[in-house]
Amino acid sequence: MTDLKRLSLTSAAVCAIAASVANAQGTDFYSRDKYTAVLDRTQPEFDPEPVRLGAFRVRSAAELGVSYSDNIYVVSQNEESGAIGRAGVLASGDTTWSVHGVGFDVSAHRNEYFDQGDESHNDLRARLRGRLDVSRSFSLGASAFVEDRVEPRTDITNVFSPDKPIGVSIQGANLEANYLSDRVRWTNGVGIRNEDYENGRQIGTGLPIDQSYRNRTVMDGRTRLSYAVSPNFAVFGQATYEQREYDTLQVFGGLPRSRDSKGYTVSAGVDFELNSLVRGDVAIGHLNETKDDSFFEDVSGLSFDGRLQWFPTQLTTLTLNGNRRVTDTGLFDAPTAVESRMGIRVDHELRRNIVLSANANYFEYAFEEIDRKDEGTDFGVSATYKMNRRVHFDTFISRADRDVSGIDVFGDPSYGVTTFGVGVRLFP
Repeated sequence: MTDLKRLSLTSAAVCAIAASVANAQGTDFYSRDKYTAVLDRTQPEFDPEPVRLGAFRVRSAAELGVSYSDNIYVVSQNEESGAIGRAGVLASGDTTWSVHGVGFDVSAHRNEYFDQGDESHNDLRARLRGRLDVSRSFSLGASAFVEDRVEPRTDITNVFSPDKPIGVSIQGANLEANYLSDRVRWTNGVGIRNEDYENGRQIGTGLPIDQSYRNRTVMDGRTRLSYAVSPNFAVFGQATYEQREYDTLQVFGGLPRSRDSKGYTVSAGVDFELNSLVRGDVAIGHLNETKDDSFFEDVSGLSFDGRLQWFPTQLTTLTLNGNRRVTDTGLFDAPTAVESRMGIRVDHELRRNIVLSANANYFEYAFEEIDRKDEGTDFGVSATYKMNRRVHFDTFISRADRDVSGIDVFGDPSYGVTTFGVGVRLFP
């Protein structure tokens, strides 16, 4: 009788363990869909339906808009205002296969300045991507992309006020390898891209602005290993590596100098979705960048990258984000700076087909080689009205300001710009 009891208890324990394991295997430890952000919520009555083209499901749109800026050239004095027309098309497609996948993203836009014709430019982008599902847990991915566009005049490199925006051509490719089990997720990627910048000329003087020293090839790698403690909470460690190689040496102080560098970040963080209406992904760690030429300063310090979402109601989403990293400034006399950013955004669904949004952002660039510091803010409000599945209207107003200080600042690259506009998106 005693043996029978022991056998019964052992059987019950084994069944309980088996049930527990089966239950765990059926749990998605990385689903973060307990709450739906306002901009992610689908509205079948007003959202466009994808078009089926062979094995592809394609989403596309045509965009038309007009805006007005009170400081077209983004300068600190003698501002010129003007209107800008924008027209373009975009499309994104993915295969409907049950395993593996191929996709593409393409867009083409034209920005036409009615009173400052030299500012008019195209923005062309294309990406081809694919995924190979080796097993249920392991997949490989690859993508290739090209871009032909201009740098915004609000970019930190806008110091000498070129007579037209600086054009940039970018080509690159990425490879990925991802593993996912019940509790473990391991994502990895490597990439390479080539950047070529056009030369410019100064407004008024016509003096040349050489940008050839910025042409470069950038190679990067990234890895992230996560462990889910529970279906709502995961911890992770991650690392990134970036190597910049420039096409030519830069003559500085009468001597040729190399802007080449190598840098990395290592950090740890948490990924969560709590019952307290909060979802987030936060990592803190260490950053480091070493220059090949000792003439330029090495950089090290704290790294940060985070995004938090709060859902006070089903109709409102509050998003906080921030990061701290090393960036290439593109300036001749200062290759790098420590960039810090933080921002807040609120999206509110006034009605099912009307979404109101507001955002505020702050940034800071602390330069290493020179005595210069850039601080800036931008604010904006926008609204989207979905008239039906075929027609959506957008409107916005924004304000951007930058303050530049330091004894090594040339001229006055500070600015203030107010822009507002309206647009319409048409879907097939």
